[in-house]
Amino acid sequence: MQDDSQDRFQIATLVVATITALVVIFDLLVFLNPRVAFNPFKPPLPSPTLLAAATLSPPTWTPVLTDTPIPTAAPTATSTPTLVPSPTSVPTNTPTSVPRTPTRTVAPATATPSPVATAAAPTPLPLLYPYRTLLRSCTHSGGVYIKGTVTRGGAPVEGVRVRLGTGPHASSTIEGGEQFVRYQPDGTTGYAFTLKPIGAFDAPFTWYIWIADGTGAPISDPNFHFQTNNYPPSDPRACWLAVVDFVK
Repeated sequence: MQDDSQDRFQIATLVVATITALVVIFDLLVFLNPRVAFNPFKPPLPSPTLLAAATLSPPTWTPVLTDTPIPTAAPTATSTPTLVPSPTSVPTNTPTSVPRTPTRTVAPATATPSPVATAAAPTPLPLLYPYRTLLRSCTHSGGVYIKGTVTRGGAPVEGVRVRLGTGPHASSTIEGGEQFVRYQPDGTTGYAFTLKPIGAFDAPFTWYIWIADGTGAPISDPNFHFQTNNYPPSDPRACWLAVVDFVK
């Protein structure tokens, strides 16, 4: 009986000692890390204000502004005034420019002969119209006619368009007032407009006549004009039959 009670006492003592050791270990772990998993009384998480304060801690590095003394390097740049002696190079440039001006004054003398050269060699202006218009004759006849020839370098030309109108433009061309120059039986080339087969117009009438190229552009002066009239044969001014040639 006595042995059993002692064994129980020893077991109870061992259990108490074990529990005491565990409590000490628990307290030690809680002391080292209050957020340990088995601590039922964990301290609260840091508030957002504390986190903000922690994030704002970098501004404590504002002492970086102490680097502002870097502008003190600027005074070292003040040494640049030592470049002021550069004006010494400026006066050296000014005297060199001064002698150049008199050399330029000589230039007008060389320029003056240029107008003489232009006046001595005038360039001929190109002809506005390659063909010249010639009124060969204007005489009395039994009716009113206009005819003529077209030559180039003295040789007859065929296929040239002749226009007859009441004004110096294509829109004023009269009805039947456009012909193409053709070869004649005698070997020449010509055209002929019959305006009134018998008699003359009651009053003098102004006619414009010119020749045109394949595009219709005038190649003789379209402003060339003359008048036919009804004067009798005894009047030297009588113009019923007009002969107009185009020459190139």
